[in-house]
Amino acid sequence: MKRFLLLVLVPMLLVSQEDRMRISVLDFEGKGLGAGLLDAAYEDLETRLIETNRFTVIDKSTREARLKELKYQRSGCVTEECIVEIGRELSANYVVSGSINKIGSSYQINIKLVDMKLGKVTQKVTDRVKGDEDVLFDGIEKASLKLVRRISSTGSAPTQVEYSPQDTEVAYGLVEITTSPENANILIDGEQTGTSPLRKDSVVTGQHRIVIILPGYETLTKLINVDEGKSTIVNEILAPQTGILSIVSTPIGATVFIDGEPKGNTPISFPDLPAKDYIIKLAFEDYEEITNRVTVEYQSETTRKYDLKPLDGSLQVRTSPTNVNFTLDGKNYKSGESGLKIVTISVGRQIINFSKKGYENLNETVNIGPNENKFLEVNLKKLPAGVSSNPDLGFLTINTYNLSAQAKVQGITETLDLPVEYLELKYGSYPLRVFQSGFETENRNVIINKQKTTTIEVNLKRKTARKALRYSIIPGGGQFYAENKTKSAIFFLASAGLATMFYNNYDTYNVEEPLVSQYMENYLNATDSDEIDQNFNTYQSQVNTVNYLQTQMILYGGALAVTWVVNLIDAYFFSGLLE
Repeated sequence: MKRFLLLVLVPMLLVSQEDRMRISVLDFEGKGLGAGLLDAAYEDLETRLIETNRFTVIDKSTREARLKELKYQRSGCVTEECIVEIGRELSANYVVSGSINKIGSSYQINIKLVDMKLGKVTQKVTDRVKGDEDVLFDGIEKASLKLVRRISSTGSAPTQVEYSPQDTEVAYGLVEITTSPENANILIDGEQTGTSPLRKDSVVTGQHRIVIILPGYETLTKLINVDEGKSTIVNEILAPQTGILSIVSTPIGATVFIDGEPKGNTPISFPDLPAKDYIIKLAFEDYEEITNRVTVEYQSETTRKYDLKPLDGSLQVRTSPTNVNFTLDGKNYKSGESGLKIVTISVGRQIINFSKKGYENLNETVNIGPNENKFLEVNLKKLPAGVSSNPDLGFLTINTYNLSAQAKVQGITETLDLPVEYLELKYGSYPLRVFQSGFETENRNVIINKQKTTTIEVNLKRKTARKALRYSIIPGGGQFYAENKTKSAIFFLASAGLATMFYNNYDTYNVEEPLVSQYMENYLNATDSDEIDQNFNTYQSQVNTVNYLQTQMILYGGALAVTWVVNLIDAYFFSGLLE
């Protein structure tokens, strides 16, 4: 009787939900792997195909029962013909056959899809992964996704399966399934049945495979027995998919917030967090807060290490004398006229360098904690004249009767007002330029010796109108000498412009003037009246052109001569240099 019922019930199970493609996954073959790992790979692929909710997956127990009733031997069936024969016996649209071969530290995954309608392999997914068993199952997941995409892209309709009616009686029972939380997808014998809570009437008696799937929770698979006329109750509490999150920090003791809720202080571990994204915040007094997004993965441990940045401290510096320069954290500061300066300072041991001309340099060490405020008073000692704290330095003193004179020393950016005393310079040779408005500039080269003072006397000579007149041979030169740059530019540009126009006309005149004689000769040699008139007109026009060019040269040459003479007069009499 049991055998008779199986022959009837199994086909009934296989033909339910005709709108889905029916698929059967055969046991994995393999080399270099244990039987347990091959079974686990088979189960993983079958579950992933079920979870796509696209297929009616014929589970292993149904497949084996059917083949057993047909006295069909699955062992050693690897050819396409054999696989097609099994698929047809199971009334499947597709059969998936897989193999895994271990090669060194790599796994080669081969999955073939046999289409029962065509009777041959239509899709093949091959992949090779390197790593441990976790990597292998990741590869199976990717291969199954490829397989699903390829099946979907074919757009094949499921093959309809027909069976001859059987004059037999079928017994039914009732299945009631509840879950916490609710709304889980329920699959009975690989078929999508509904969501929890679920009451399923008219379930054929016997053993059935229940799969409960809810995103974010572990998939639950169990076998139930349905008895005739009785209710089979399944009540399951679903276990959330969780992972482990560990958080450590430097320094320790920081408060940890997860999604805005305080959870404790570092170091801290959360062993059963639901697998999802979290916003993690760490807060610690006198340190900057850190906010970060962390993903907790299913059955994985995630560890995050954070180095908290201390808040800068504050340093109040008072100096005597005032206007003292000091360097801190690579930045330059000055205490100013008040002698007081407040600066931000990094946490830790800091060395501050103080300096001012005429005073001994001073180094101070300060230890600052996070967000700490400190006060530092500094008193610099005055150096004796002609003495430097740096043994490589010497001094330069410049005396002059020209009280408004200034000097430039190579290597020093600022302009010095004379006289100057004890200017600190590193030993060596320095070009020196002394200048004053209305006086001749004097250039010298001074030698600075270590720990010695070099004194020089500079008395500038006044500029003269006679020299300005001599420089005015070039228009504008005398005015430039007299430091009147505007007039110098006017005379120079005017003279240059007139000279250019004179030259252009002169150059054109040299080309046009010889043509007058040629056109005159053409006119004298002409015999025809029309030719005589034409040559005369040409000759007359050329004479006019040459006369115009001569006039222009006279004008430009005269203007240039006048400009040059005025330039001489201005340079001598109006330069302000005539005594």
